[in-house]
Amino acid sequence: MPPLRFRTGLVLHLLLFCLAALAPADAAACPLFRSADLSLPQGATLAAAIEGLTPTASQAPVEVLEPADGALVPVDAASPLFRWRDPSARSWLVTLSVDGEPVCKGLLNTPYWVPERALWERIRADAGERTIEAVVSGVGPDGRLVSTGRTTLAVCGDPVAARISFLRKRLPFRTAQQNPNDSQVVVGDLAEYGGPRIVMQDVPICFNCHAYSLDGSTYGMDMDYKGDKGGYALVTVAEQVKVDDRAVVSWNDYVPPKPATYNMGLFTSLSPDGRYAASTVGETSAFIMLDDLSFSQMFYPATGQIAIYDARTGKVAPLPGADDVRRIQTNPSFTPDGTRLAFARADVETALVARIVAGELRKEDPHQDIHAVNAKYPVQFDLWSVPFNNGEGGTPEPIRGASDNGLSNFFPKYSPDGRWLAFTQCATGLVLQPDSKIAIVPAGGGKAHVLKANTGLMNSWHTWSPNSRWLAFASKGNSPFTEIFLTYIDDDGRSSPPLRLFRFSHEELAAMVPEFVPDHAKFRQKSMELADPQGALGKSMATDGR
Repeated sequence: MPPLRFRTGLVLHLLLFCLAALAPADAAACPLFRSADLSLPQGATLAAAIEGLTPTASQAPVEVLEPADGALVPVDAASPLFRWRDPSARSWLVTLSVDGEPVCKGLLNTPYWVPERALWERIRADAGERTIEAVVSGVGPDGRLVSTGRTTLAVCGDPVAARISFLRKRLPFRTAQQNPNDSQVVVGDLAEYGGPRIVMQDVPICFNCHAYSLDGSTYGMDMDYKGDKGGYALVTVAEQVKVDDRAVVSWNDYVPPKPATYNMGLFTSLSPDGRYAASTVGETSAFIMLDDLSFSQMFYPATGQIAIYDARTGKVAPLPGADDVRRIQTNPSFTPDGTRLAFARADVETALVARIVAGELRKEDPHQDIHAVNAKYPVQFDLWSVPFNNGEGGTPEPIRGASDNGLSNFFPKYSPDGRWLAFTQCATGLVLQPDSKIAIVPAGGGKAHVLKANTGLMNSWHTWSPNSRWLAFASKGNSPFTEIFLTYIDDDGRSSPPLRLFRFSHEELAAMVPEFVPDHAKFRQKSMELADPQGALGKSMATDGR
């Protein structure tokens, strides 16, 4: 098994490492550690073995892969993963120092290390918020140090103070679609040293995007319930949830304008108090399924309007200002005070819509890559906002800094404190784009900048921590199987380098669609299941292959 991620239920790699049972001659001496199966010369102590290592005159480079140089670890998070690449050695000396003074040293025979709980707590206490330097030195066959590399990190005093709910799915998309029982809803706690909790799995229907209301009272999820592509489970957050007919609303209660024949209810967002749900309806989907493991679909709505579901009345109605049939309107997102709604907007291309209706896109070769289909079907969205007015809407306005910039801008997410708007941008498209990066702009519009936290490949679907200090997001920067990363956002909207939440990763499933669970949610989610799994099945109304 690769050391990059964990199987659910297996003992974590950190158990492979132990603190050396030594009584330091000096009480101030730093802790020593080693791999459990690493042998020392007969009669030698670990301290003597480490002190006897001397460097060669020239040192080959060690590529330290994690943590990224300058990464921040939340004060309430478990230990990070240290990982490196070094073909010149088979064992390594790892030294963590603060202000030039070692805080721990160890010998390892694997190119990765996860500090166990007691050691990490000591490192965190010794370092405070000062920079921790990690030096990895390769040990050659003659016992000399032949290579070296370094990285830095620090513990951030601002906690995350919230769990993260996310989905796990098979790849590519076709495999996930054919194997819905393998999909999972998972809730992870950054403070835990074990794996995250699986809340839902083994259900026979597809489920996708999910969301919480800001007050933590309500949870919603796209669900193909009884074949209804517009099915949406809307439940009160509780420890155990059973989804039945009463818990599922349908965006198909709204009759879409032609040429759409049904509603999918894409990218639903909940109002801060959970009363309203905003979603995309009237979609005509530009969708091409691809066989590539990393980028297995091109998808965006080629038509679409924003509609509002009111939980008090049970009615679905379009939102004036975001219901223009000449435009594509999607990705709704409420401001934290519920007074406005941001959304992505583009012009409808009637020729493309005609090709979709004629079934031409379904005939595209699935062996193409994402770049080829992007070139055939380009699209660029701008971000707009509209007054909400309890569903009455108003006049829409472009968001300065996130529109008319020569890029496609989408997935707007407001910080809970109302200061910032994070969004995704790329050259073209909406979902699963290789060049997508997360940017940030003042909530009212202004100068935008791309976050330092972006990895080299696909960054999207971001979520704010309840205290507006941390941003979690999905990325393929480390693996085709999407993983979740974390970054700190400072007072100026600048981000720290990315920290991979490796305990949330899985070697066979993509981790995606992270959503922070509001810290004042009354209950912890422990399980969610269908009340009648077989009764939830039905013939899909989809005509676009999704």
